[in-house]
Amino acid sequence: MRHETREVTITEEDQGLRLDAYLAGRYDDYSRNEWQGRIEGGFITINGIKARASRRLNNGDRIVFSYTLRDEPEAPSVIPILFEDENYLVVNKPAGLPVHPSGIYQKNTLITLLAEQGILKDGHLLHRLDRETSGVLMLAKNREATAKFQTSLRTGQIKKDYHTLVEGNLTAPLDAVGYIYRLPDSRLARRRIFSVKPPPAAALEPQTSHTVFTPLQQLGALCLIEARLHTGRMHQIRATLASLGYPLVGDKLYGVDENLYFKFVDDTMTDADWQRLRLPRSALHALRLTLTHPITGREWVITAPLPDDMTELVRLHQP
Repeated sequence: MRHETREVTITEEDQGLRLDAYLAGRYDDYSRNEWQGRIEGGFITINGIKARASRRLNNGDRIVFSYTLRDEPEAPSVIPILFEDENYLVVNKPAGLPVHPSGIYQKNTLITLLAEQGILKDGHLLHRLDRETSGVLMLAKNREATAKFQTSLRTGQIKKDYHTLVEGNLTAPLDAVGYIYRLPDSRLARRRIFSVKPPPAAALEPQTSHTVFTPLQQLGALCLIEARLHTGRMHQIRATLASLGYPLVGDKLYGVDENLYFKFVDDTMTDADWQRLRLPRSALHALRLTLTHPITGREWVITAPLPDDMTELVRLHQP
């Protein structure tokens, strides 16, 4: 155990969240109920004033709190290498492994493990994957390689394909062009919404969004889908599919029942709740990157095989 004092400033991404929900979601070493107890005990201030658990956060709010960090959770430590040259390293990130240190995860992260294992000491992340998402992740070994990759990304020369398992049956390809945004009065303030119609005036962080979904296999009540990103928005695949009626298997924020998110944060999930989710993590896998190598100019396709947990779920639901 270790004691820490933290000071964080709220950004637009988190404005509108309740204080207890924000702390439980970002610092999940305590449940939401435990954070409420610490807030009620006066251990947490916003802008120098003791706050209530129900306080809605505003952009620029300064939160100060101290807490005891529990032992760091275990995470996968084997990181398969898909490609390496003098400029780039591409790995198959395991599900459950955070990319960089944050919150309770300090040592069990991809960046830390790559350095400790002597694979890559000072890598530059070129894109990110959520802790629960598996698959292709690319790092650059120097600034020139980083800059050239970012140029390719900005000019639309890099194609990103994901595989996901969803509830329901998508029967034909779907070209989802529209908008992603948050609503200030949503019960789940972090949750984003996809709509083909322009967002309402009160919408937070509205952005255009474009994803093409292709059904690959019908699996009874489930469907295996390939998603190609044409924009790179936060939670783009999860938010779009949930809004269209195809929530990801295992997704607690965008899944089959929003109440499961609160139960997960409060650490009150039952065996029946986990069975409803089918997987303990969101069934999202970064399958493939297709691009021209930014340094050599060669055509470049990098693929990470579907992980065992998703492969097994496909097998169990074969018709």
